[in-house]
Amino acid sequence: MKKNLLYALAILIFTGMWSSCSDDNGGGGGDDKPLTPPEVSVQNLSLKSAILPERKVRLRANIINTTEAALQWFVDGKEMSKDTIYEFSSAKEGAFKVKVTASNVLGEASDSVNITVMDGFKISDVTNWTGEGECRSVLAIQWVSQDVKDLLHPEDGEIFFRAWGYKWKKPEKREDTPTGFDLIKAIAKKDPRLFVIVSSDALGFTIKGFGYDGNGDRKIKIKSEDFEYGGKTYQGITLTEKDFKEGIYVQGEDDNIDDFKLLTEDDYWIGGWHVAYASYWLGYGEAVLESEEYEYSNFYANNRELEDESWDAWTFSPINDAEQNILPLPRLLETATIK
Repeated sequence: MKKNLLYALAILIFTGMWSSCSDDNGGGGGDDKPLTPPEVSVQNLSLKSAILPERKVRLRANIINTTEAALQWFVDGKEMSKDTIYEFSSAKEGAFKVKVTASNVLGEASDSVNITVMDGFKISDVTNWTGEGECRSVLAIQWVSQDVKDLLHPEDGEIFFRAWGYKWKKPEKREDTPTGFDLIKAIAKKDPRLFVIVSSDALGFTIKGFGYDGNGDRKIKIKSEDFEYGGKTYQGITLTEKDFKEGIYVQGEDDNIDDFKLLTEDDYWIGGWHVAYASYWLGYGEAVLESEEYEYSNFYANNRELEDESWDAWTFSPINDAEQNILPLPRLLETATIK
């Protein structure tokens, strides 16, 4: 009888101690968050809303208030997955609505993104290549016609957008990585239809403009008039293909390179400095399918290190409207022909 009483007492003491410890830790289940109606958002982990056919966009469903909820992914209304991560892909071109819903007994919430699948211009479409190596970069220049009606909103027919490829070997040292200026020099040297004006200062080389022989006769002629700016008069100059050494003309200190007029038919010119200028954009990947995928570059071309599958694009923008720099239009991009 005494043993039974001692055993019962031990059980009571242990139970009391366990209960006390449980209370000290919040009391079994005290840390559980209350169930609330869900909130959900779609996070685009790939940072792309336009892809080539059969490529993937990786999406995550984020439950904002971390409550318990069941997930469902839909593509144009058809259920595809119930996982937190969903990878969208399509072999067919078109616009797709990808939607995720989060639901529990207290309610339902949803969010969606639009993904475009298109067989747009890609690196493998380039036919005009310079250099050798396993790495590939693209130079793309977007000209507008001389009689463009609205520089900020050019029409498709007023745009001439061409791409060149540059192959290079991955260097052993980072400081040996080729730059955006190396890309331009190599392509201008090889392609007799491309003409580049540059200037130099303490920071390096500034790209002042691009000319292109549109009719394939390997000739170009551009002319500027005298121009006053900041109390200084810049002298008008006339340039022909003979003034470009290996495709490049270095601006003289007193040269006016603003408001060049083309004197040869079917050719193209963009550039300047005080009125309008060639603005610099960077893109990455096998294809850059949307304008918004390009980021404005604050680098001089000689300070921009190339990457494998990098894109250096140039457009023409008014200098007094910097917040409206003209974006590249990938849907109009074609490869530069070799003649």
